[in-house]
Amino acid sequence: MYRFIYAVMLAALLAVNCAKSDSTGAHAKRVFSSLADFGGARIASEEESVFKQYIDRVIPNVEHVHYVSLADIVSDLLEGKVDAISLDMPIALYLAARNNSLAVFPFVVAEDGYGFAVAKGSELGVKGNDVLANLRESGIIGVLEKQWFSSDEGVKSMPRLEHRLDFDGSAGTIRYGWQNTLIPMAYATPEGVPVGFDLDIAHRIAYELNMNVTVTTMPFAELLPSLISGEIDMAGGSLSITGERQQSVDFIGPYFEGGTTLVVKRSRMGAPPVRQ
Repeated sequence: MYRFIYAVMLAALLAVNCAKSDSTGAHAKRVFSSLADFGGARIASEEESVFKQYIDRVIPNVEHVHYVSLADIVSDLLEGKVDAISLDMPIALYLAARNNSLAVFPFVVAEDGYGFAVAKGSELGVKGNDVLANLRESGIIGVLEKQWFSSDEGVKSMPRLEHRLDFDGSAGTIRYGWQNTLIPMAYATPEGVPVGFDLDIAHRIAYELNMNVTVTTMPFAELLPSLISGEIDMAGGSLSITGERQQSVDFIGPYFEGGTTLVVKRSRMGAPPVRQ
């Protein structure tokens, strides 16, 4: 499925022309034609993300630079202070679509699946996975992918769920923690309204469980600690399911299978290697 979504979003990316400034850093710039070309490069990512471990498996001697803010990462990439950004595929494609100075490197570093983290052994995890399975089998997840990954901003809105006549929210409230800068997965509108592919699915899971949702925004690095401490009940926002994380939390998902990609300045994209 992720290859289909990649193709759809890449087509949308090529159709968008929102150029921004392309500042140039002082140090030398080599071009990138293969993942091996990133050996020794400075690659930026957000704190507590899993990108470092994925990158180190396939690219040697990378200098990892960690940031709290995605906006700061993009700024430093444009200024030439880092060579690339590691991001989840949908977010990377959207970012490049909005900035013609940037491009998504065509080779995926690693494939992975995204899920909602919940407390270890929680009933929410069991019931949430049952609901997610029904959403997938009914085709709703596929519909949401086309909606939220579309280049048409007019189709992106949170659902009005009214098909359950017995819904009253009496089963409780899910305290949902997220980082709201991951367009189109998890973000806020200019008016501050929480929206996104992830949040849409989280609301549908809660609705089917006769539960409400409250949203708490926090840095990505605080999501799992807040979940483990009991401050929130569910954490989401392109959260990769890994064996290490599964030692301390459970997951609802995967709800989307994507991958780790690299974003570079378009001027540094080299020709792909010739196949023999």
